Amino acid sequence: MSLLVLFLVFRATAGGHEPNPPKKISRPGVYQGYTTPQYKGFNYLSYYVPMKDSTLLAVDVFLPKNLEKGKKIPVILYPTRYNRSIKAKFPISLFKDPVLVIVSQQEVDFFTSYGYACVIVDARGSGASMGTRNMEFSPQEIADGNDIINWIVQQTWCNGSVATSGISYGATAAELLVANQNPALKACIPRSGIFDLYGDILYPGGVCQGPFVDVWSFTTRSLDNNNYRVFGKKAKLISGIHPVKTDRRKQILHQALHTHKKNFNVFDGLKSIKYRDDYNPELKAAADDFSVHSYRDKIENSGTAIYRMGGWYDGALSKSCTDGFLSISNTEKVLIGPWDHGPSDNASPYALSKKISFSIYTEMLRFLDFHLKGIDNGIENEPAVTYYTIGEETWENSNTWPPMNEQKVKLFLSADKTIQASAVNVSAGTTPYKVDYTATTGLNSRWNSVTALYKHGPTNYSDRRTEDEKLLSYTSPPLTKATEITGHPVVNLQFSADANDATVFCYLEDVAPDSSVTYVTEGMLRPSFRKISDDVVYKTAYPDHSYRKEDEENYNKGETVSLSIDLLPISYQFKKDHQIRISIAGTDAGHFDLPEHRPGTFTINCGTANGSFLQLPVVSK
Repeated sequence: MSLLVLFLVFRATAGGHEPNPPKKISRPGVYQGYTTPQYKGFNYLSYYVPMKDSTLLAVDVFLPKNLEKGKKIPVILYPTRYNRSIKAKFPISLFKDPVLVIVSQQEVDFFTSYGYACVIVDARGSGASMGTRNMEFSPQEIADGNDIINWIVQQTWCNGSVATSGISYGATAAELLVANQNPALKACIPRSGIFDLYGDILYPGGVCQGPFVDVWSFTTRSLDNNNYRVFGKKAKLISGIHPVKTDRRKQILHQALHTHKKNFNVFDGLKSIKYRDDYNPELKAAADDFSVHSYRDKIENSGTAIYRMGGWYDGALSKSCTDGFLSISNTEKVLIGPWDHGPSDNASPYALSKKISFSIYTEMLRFLDFHLKGIDNGIENEPAVTYYTIGEETWENSNTWPPMNEQKVKLFLSADKTIQASAVNVSAGTTPYKVDYTATTGLNSRWNSVTALYKHGPTNYSDRRTEDEKLLSYTSPPLTKATEITGHPVVNLQFSADANDATVFCYLEDVAPDSSVTYVTEGMLRPSFRKISDDVVYKTAYPDHSYRKEDEENYNKGETVSLSIDLLPISYQFKKDHQIRISIAGTDAGHFDLPEHRPGTFTINCGTANGSFLQLPVVSK
């Protein structure tokens, strides 16, 4: 194997996909008056930085090469618990050291070339850092972030202005650091961040995403123990966690790995959770205590400007983008593309390529230049929300979410398995469904994109017509004109089941004239969480199920109840002559846990009075 091939093995993809410098045209991801980079390459430094309790955290610093002596520059801080950098085995280490993965070398190259320092820190209890992790996103981890920022601003190369960013866990940690209200922290760009740990990751719709948590927990335990063998053949080229330069004999690294053995096991902790406010005696806290939304007052009071970035096919985290925008007032910008987690792929079924052509780094640069360098580049005058409409394959803008021109259109489910625009045309009655527990959204779904070992190739939903044969489907007549929906579709079911519990999945789909079926979006709910809460957890644009213990309403076998199931947000254009379909399932095998009591049959009531219906956020143009 050539050295070139070996190098390519280590090319990181998270957040990358940067094209050549874009032309000077007006669209998102393009810098008006785009300038050439000021620097080429970077210098690498690493340190152990002591926290207030003397725990040492490992920090990598990347400065622009040939930075003028005495010049001070702004800093982008990336907190991570996935190892800030790794060391390749000899002889690759002679040419490439360190190897960057979580924050790609491409990203570091880009921002250092425009006069930013990049700082990546291993969170307490991970990577080469000392200490033990008592929980993910813990108060101690947040406080450590404040110590790191204070250390950064004391460095001779820092001008006193700091931004935080990251992807997934790193994005969430980056936003939580805002709660410290450190005056040096001017901006935060969370990409694929988690706003609600319970609702957006652990229990979407109150349904446990156990398989993901199991894989994620296994991955992080392996990394915390410096075990890269779980990553397969590539691991043969990896020596392990990159030690700090001054730790030449790896003595501190070995001590750190010993302390990691006591880290909290997230998958074991999941077993004690059913509600968002379930108290874990080991943690002396509930899941909500580790969520961004629980810190929203502190984050707002910081005054730090936030730019949320995500994708329509990014697990349930598209909801994190919209809920964060509605709930935290210093969210200045939101960008939602046709992407999965990271993003890694363009997941639009209409895309000609899975490759992401949008220049995410350029869009970040515009925001950072404005807030950290004071460059008047006009970004503050642009609409707050930029989103991509699937099918139409265009970018749209709005100052509100949902867009002001959204209208909620009600379509009725009929007992003949059709969807009717008028209640007059509905056939009253019931439609039974024998639950097929092999039903699944496949190995390349949005849920598989959220962590590396759970992913089986690019995010992609193949033609679902065969899968729909396992489901209960209602289909509209062909549309007489193209119809765009942008926002949060909601399915309201008059529902009963022959067991004391259930998991109910609803899929919004697009049926083409050739009968092929395209996935649009989905939602899920356990009947015991059906209550719509008046005491909202945070501001939403859809019916709010609190998932609190006090709001649980036990479901009894055979009972007919009203389920209001909010689907994940989407912007999608149905073409003329296509049909709208709602498909109902009792499982998504491989992605979500089954209830203890599993129904054999669902029954859906249809009719003009107390019937079932679909509410679509239709946008007029």
